[in-house]
This record gives sequence, C-alpha cells and structure tokens, in this order.
Amino acid sequence: MSATLSRNPTLIGATTVTERPVSGRRFNPARLLPEQWASHRKAALGYFQLLAGSGGRLGLQVVYFFLLANTLSLADMGVFATVSATGVLIGCFAGFGFQAFVMRSAAGRRSSLGGYLAAYYVCFAAALPIMLATAWLLYIALFSHVIALPGYFAIIIVEVALWRQIELLVQVNNGLGRFGAASTLVSLPVGFRAAAAVAFWAMGGGSAETWSLYYLVGNLIAVVVLVAVFHPRIRMRFRPRLLKAKLRDGLFFAVSYCMFLAQGEIDKVIILSLAGERAAGIYAISIRLIDLTGVPLRPMFMMYSRKLIQAGRATKALIRESLKIEALVAGVSTGGLLALIVLLTLWPTILGANVSSAYGMLTVILLVPAVRNLLEFHSELFFAFGNMGLRAVVTAALVVIKAAAVALLITALPSTADWAPWLNGVFAAIYALSFVAVYGLLTRNAAS
Repeated sequence: MSATLSRNPTLIGATTVTERPVSGRRFNPARLLPEQWASHRKAALGYFQLLAGSGGRLGLQVVYFFLLANTLSLADMGVFATVSATGVLIGCFAGFGFQAFVMRSAAGRRSSLGGYLAAYYVCFAAALPIMLATAWLLYIALFSHVIALPGYFAIIIVEVALWRQIELLVQVNNGLGRFGAASTLVSLPVGFRAAAAVAFWAMGGGSAETWSLYYLVGNLIAVVVLVAVFHPRIRMRFRPRLLKAKLRDGLFFAVSYCMFLAQGEIDKVIILSLAGERAAGIYAISIRLIDLTGVPLRPMFMMYSRKLIQAGRATKALIRESLKIEALVAGVSTGGLLALIVLLTLWPTILGANVSSAYGMLTVILLVPAVRNLLEFHSELFFAFGNMGLRAVVTAALVVIKAAAVALLITALPSTADWAPWLNGVFAAIYALSFVAVYGLLTRNAAS
C-alpha cells in the first residue's frame, strides 16, 4: 500500500465537523469545541511529522539520484531501474498480502496485531522461494543478455525481501498513529541508499553489476537497524485458523497491489525490451524526477487512508472530499513538473549530464505526473474500503491496456522523440478508466 491528504488536512483522522449553516448563520470557527480543536491540531501535527520525514527523504533522494544517475551510464541506469522494477512487482507477493491486515489491525483492532504479524512472517517465509524462482525465470527470458546473474539477484533480494520489511514497518507505525516514527522510517532507508551511492561514486563507479553489491549492503544495514529500533514490541502468536480465514483475501490484495504497481513499472520493462537500454535509462530518469512531485502528497494519502479505514464505509461527503483532493493532487503534480522543467531550462546541467538528457522527454509528458499520483490515490480508496477483488480486476485491465499501448507506440514510432508525446494520451485514458471504476464503486456503496 502506498502511503496519503485530505483536501483539508485538519479533518484527517479526526471527527468531521459539519460546516452547514445552523439557523441561518454561517459557519464560525470560533464555535468549535475545545476537543474538536485538539483533534484538528493532532491531525495537523501528524501530517507535518510525516511531511518532515518526506522532506528529509526528498533531500536524500536528490543526493542518491544525482550520484547514481551520473555515475552509472544511461544504459546501466536503464538496466538497474528495470531490474529493480521487476523485483518490486515480484515482491508484492511477500507475505501473500498479509501486510494489508497488519495495517488494518494496527489502525483498528490493535489486539489482533500480534496474530497478523505472525501470519505475515510465516507467509513471507513460504513466499520467498516462489518469488526467487519467478525472478530466475524472468532473468532467463528478459535480462540474461544485459546483466550478470549475481548482480541481478542482488537487486532482486533488496526489492522482494529487504524493502518489503521496511515497508511493513512504515505501515505498522502509521497504523498505530506513530507518525514521528513513520517519518523516520521513510527517511532513513533512503539515507542508507544515499550512503551506498556515495561509496560507489568514491570508489570510481562501475557497471550495474558493481552497483548492485553496494545497493544490497546499504539496504541490508538499513533493515537491521530499523527492525531493531522500530519493530513493535508485541507478542506474536501464529494461529493457523487466522491464516486459513484470511489467505484468500490476502492473495487478492497481493494481486491487486502488484497490478497497481505494474501500472507504473511495466512501461520500463516494455521500453527496455523494445527500445533498448539507453532509452530505458532516459525514461527511468524522467520517471524518477516525476516521482519527486509526489513527495508532499504521500503523507496526505497515508493519513487519509487511515481516516477512511476508521470511517468504515463511503459516504457522499467523503466522495465530495475525495474529488476535491483529486484536483489538489493534479495541481501539485503538474506544478512540480513545471518547476523541474524551469530549473533544467535555466541550469541544464545542475543535476548532471545524464539527467539533462531527460529534459526533452519531461517537456512533452506533462500529464504523466498527475496521472501517476492520482492512480496512487485511487489505490488508497480501493484499499481503505477493502475492495481487493475489484481492485485486482480493474488494475489488471489497466496494466494490459497500458502495456499494449506503449508497445504499439514504440513499434510504430521507433524514435523516442516521436512516441514520448503520445504517452500523455495513454496515461489520460488509463486515468479515465480508473476514475470511472473507483467512483462508480464508491457511489454505489454510499447509496446502499
């Protein structure tokens, strides 16, 4: 699950205060009860704690990205980004989806948290050999000609095992309302990755295979430190009955989560396969820059998801609020991209020569940042109301449509300059389909 803002962050995780005029009088903030102000202040503090973590993460990500993008060649950057994306998709099946129940129990029934954590770790142990076998088959099919097997598996282990543990800790601490701890958990892993990138650069760089070893060590140290400090101190007791009762829903979540992430990652695999490593490197750099536009939004998503889980069902008021959030997300995302374009226009090499090569693509994919962040928000809506089966079906359809459309574009228009602008149309179509599915579901639930 990705992390989440309400248009009005003071309502997140708090009791909503009606703003309808009473007896003909307009809403007066001074009439709020002291406990309502306290609830608003607590919600705002939680958001700014998460935002502080995201701000720290942003700074570390810039360092990490700057060093890596300009130490690796564009071709090696494309290979690394694509292998990493493949590992991310395979890693969705870590724990067979029980991380969803861990988040829910932390946010709601905390007495069940120990049981769900135990079930997650049992399922993780069962899933790991399956995930590694899947990764090996994909290596034979897609990657054997671009990266050596040890380097490939070093990257895969980070994504399917180490990063999943960090993600679990973030979700648990957010569910428990420990936003300060969650903020730290968001920033520290990127700090360890940045340290690995500094070491890689200081040692003279190298290929994607060489970088993969630094990547593995940096993330391994991060997991050891973070588990020791931030794992909840609770007694875990494995109950087979719980596993049996929830396994089907957990697998639904894993599939739907994989399909959601595939919306953002499958295009890297398609581009590497059809357009080559260099084009994949330029696209990977462009997407990494675009992802920076989501940094101020993800704390909002995370907190809003927690609010919706506690609400338990969709209402017309929540739907109206969500639509306003969509406008906010689109504005922040597009504004962030325009700021990046202005920065690279004024100082083309401020982030290095390799990053400057992505400038041309950034100037023509103006709709992509907003759509990527809005799809993440739609995923939160699906998750919060527990519609894992429908989420899996919808996202799978979107992935197939997107993959086919991108493949068709590259095949018909081999030049990157020709097919890149058409990505706007592909992403706009994906967003429209997702919007209809999500709000159709919420409207039906609110009316029932």
